[in-house]
Amino acid sequence: MLFFTNTRRAVALVLAGLLVGCGSSGPRPEVRRPAPKVDGGPVIEVSPVVVSSYTEADLVQEFERAKALLLGGKHREAAEVFDKLERHAPDGEIGAASLYNAAVGYEALGEREASATRLRELVRRFPGHALERSALFRLGRALAYLERWSELVAVAEKLIARQDLVVLEVIEARGARALGLVEQDLVEEAAREITTARDLVERERLGEAGKPPIELAQLWFALGEVRRKRSEAIKFEPMPPNFAETLEKRCQGLLDAQGAYTEAMRSLDAHGSAMAGYRVGQLYQELHRDVMRVPPPAAADTLRKKQLFEGAMRLRYRVLLEKGLKMMEGTVRLGDRTGEASAWIGRAREAQRALELALADEKAALARLPFTEDELREALEALKKKP
Repeated sequence: MLFFTNTRRAVALVLAGLLVGCGSSGPRPEVRRPAPKVDGGPVIEVSPVVVSSYTEADLVQEFERAKALLLGGKHREAAEVFDKLERHAPDGEIGAASLYNAAVGYEALGEREASATRLRELVRRFPGHALERSALFRLGRALAYLERWSELVAVAEKLIARQDLVVLEVIEARGARALGLVEQDLVEEAAREITTARDLVERERLGEAGKPPIELAQLWFALGEVRRKRSEAIKFEPMPPNFAETLEKRCQGLLDAQGAYTEAMRSLDAHGSAMAGYRVGQLYQELHRDVMRVPPPAAADTLRKKQLFEGAMRLRYRVLLEKGLKMMEGTVRLGDRTGEASAWIGRAREAQRALELALADEKAALARLPFTEDELREALEALKKKP
């Protein structure tokens, strides 16, 4: 959202700043310092002399021109003009508005680092400004995209401390904090934050009918991350005595995480959907890796029995690779369709290639065994019937 369409109060502040004079909004001062006295006496301090080719009318005209460029989709030109205005009028309303609008322009260009830099400056130099809340939310989203997790937590905490947020904004801020925490492996602290936010979601019945608000996407993704990390903490090496029960617990954790990621996808945000799609595919990929590390049981005391165990495992759990590949393919198609080009799409492409190779390796390994797939399926059925 652009500054000049954000709130009436913000617009009024900028207009007031322009109409009453831009003494504090003028160009960066060029200070002409008097030379010290030759006799070593005290230097006389004088007021800085400001040298600028811009008048107040020029600043207003340039600001309006930059607004028109931004609204017309000429984001690069607009951002460059706003940057110039901020340099010439750094301290007043034009400076604050120009920082914000330049950030909007760079965000539209996909240059989130440049956008985040200007939003940080706005928050640092204009504490308590009418634009601060919007700037913090935009900065938080940019940081999540850039995966600056510790800074994301700090920005989210500033938002949570505010008293002027509506419920949906509180949920977004807490979801952002949870995401930043869980990506730093602070799983239990993230889980507590998620619980607080989910209580608000349930109280307000958000997302129960139709497409959920996009502000919920980070919260659901963070919940998926918490469930994923808890699930993947369950290992099969060394072989647990209750393997079937342990595997069932791991699989249930996978399904629970997938459910949360699916909720994130329902918001129809391309970036959030790319993140969630990749993670679901990764869930299946990691589960396959872990179960295939299970050693043969003690009863497999001959080469034939060991080969039979290997073949049965490969045949039974190949479906995990197939499911993972399907999710990665869908995520890559999402990137192609929407133009989403974040690191998550790149990860999905790499994982897609890795899964394709893994499936080819599985088929080759099965072909080397002295059993047909039908014989392996019969062996699996026999094992299922044993008490």
